[in-house]
Amino acid sequence: MTLVGVGVGCGLTAAGAAAGGADLLACYSTAIYRAKGLPSALAFLPYDDPNELVRQVLPEVVAAARDLPVFAGVGAHDPRRQPDRLVGQMGELGATGVTNEPFVGIYDGDLRAQLEAAGLGYQKELDLARAAVKQGAMVLGWAWTPQEAAAMAATGASHVGLMLGITAGGRMGSEAALSDEQSHDLLAQMNAAVRRENPSAVTLIHGGPLHSVESVAAALAASEADGYMGGSSLERVPVIDAMATTVQEFKNINLKEEQ
Repeated sequence: MTLVGVGVGCGLTAAGAAAGGADLLACYSTAIYRAKGLPSALAFLPYDDPNELVRQVLPEVVAAARDLPVFAGVGAHDPRRQPDRLVGQMGELGATGVTNEPFVGIYDGDLRAQLEAAGLGYQKELDLARAAVKQGAMVLGWAWTPQEAAAMAATGASHVGLMLGITAGGRMGSEAALSDEQSHDLLAQMNAAVRRENPSAVTLIHGGPLHSVESVAAALAASEADGYMGGSSLERVPVIDAMATTVQEFKNINLKEEQ
């Protein structure tokens, strides 16, 4: 069976994921926003402290997770926060490990260049991973390019996420920036980079056009990655669709026929 991780933003969806047989859970700011019915992209605008959001929700996710490992999303770029202390704080709340979310990879062009020049780039996420590994915590480290995948694998991260961007399709989804063929090629390159650097790391694919069983199955076959990490495709879309269907079934009760 395929290894499946689920990004969850509340205890209710964590319980559902655990009941469905998920192998691991992650709690991070974008998931918390979508659990509130808001666009995941809101996490990449400066309205809340992502670390504080996770600290508020993490205990209920851990409580609902049964014995599953839970990765806490850590915003590593704030120069006022030390990575080792952030890892320790999440561990005190029950997290098994950390993941580098929010991530600078969501930005490109001039903004990305400005962030990197200010010392707020991907190196901060690598520093977080190394700090967590040093403390004996698990790490789900997201990478956006083969070069980043190799660098993240070199930190000793237990899991490396191969990222294609915000998930396309579904309610509040985005448009996929890459075609299926381009996505498969990029995932294969990233997976190979991880394998060369750290063969023991577990690789998980996520995002872009990967929003259905068929699209994920094809991408796993093409990339030879170990599994799939779902966000909106496993949390927002199933919850909204199931609730909408159930409410409609109750709405369709004909009281006159029932009497």
